[in-house]
Amino acid sequence: MNKGYIKIALAFLSVAGCMQNIAFASEHALSTNSLNKESKQQLFIDPEEDKQQLFIDPEEAKQAADVMADALAIAQEHAQISEDYKLYSKNGDGATLYFKKINETDIGKLDFIVSNPDSYDDIISMLLDPNGPKKIYNTFVDGHVSRIYDPNLLIIRRQYKSNIIGLQRYCYALVNKVELSDDETAIIMVSSDTNDRDSKDYEIHLNPIVESANFFKPDIDPLEDIRNANVPKMHVNLAAFFIKKEADCIKITIISSIDYNAPSYISQIALRKIASTNFLQATKLRDIFKKE
Repeated sequence: MNKGYIKIALAFLSVAGCMQNIAFASEHALSTNSLNKESKQQLFIDPEEDKQQLFIDPEEAKQAADVMADALAIAQEHAQISEDYKLYSKNGDGATLYFKKINETDIGKLDFIVSNPDSYDDIISMLLDPNGPKKIYNTFVDGHVSRIYDPNLLIIRRQYKSNIIGLQRYCYALVNKVELSDDETAIIMVSSDTNDRDSKDYEIHLNPIVESANFFKPDIDPLEDIRNANVPKMHVNLAAFFIKKEADCIKITIISSIDYNAPSYISQIALRKIASTNFLQATKLRDIFKKE
């Protein structure tokens, strides 16, 4: 079976004609790209996964956009206000990691710099690629696009090797790219209450940070490796990359809160250590996009 990926340009003009049932998204607050501006980033879609795109409920697409509007506002608040955070680590290379509690849930913030100012578009493209994390995170296995609401609003399934126990873990997350200005882009990720298995296996998940995600319940047809295996599901309470281009560098702020669905015997200290390890792996972007 051909598993090659098709590049689909992220431009509203090229997509509007074939996605009329979600044309509302071009007018929604989250659709920040204007109709006369072509995005430089690209998605990589498996043809087999594209079958689920034939019929998309416009109301579901609108609800997804509303959830991500909430998520963006919450992520911006946690990125800009630092008073509640406690310093966890500060490396000599300038990467600074903080944590705090919100609704009894850990949320972390990482600030670092990529010295190559010309890497702005490439960083965004890598973060949007469903398999882009393979170059960053040691535990990443693969990623697939499960649903496309508009060119910048997707549901992505990602699978990871567990750094808790031997089993792999996977998650579904809404992913939204938002151009905040000509030189700043946000990529937001949130898990909703996705039903991707038989009803007997369905477990309700409540997002403690983005509450509107608890009312968004898309049905997703899982891949065979998920359907036929007892693979635990993780949940992205909130994750956000803020990428800002400066004259001499790229500034990156990451906000992240992940529910690892860990066994009860795993301590909160251990979970925070796992989270910190995952956070700091993102600084590999500096080496990937090192200035020549």
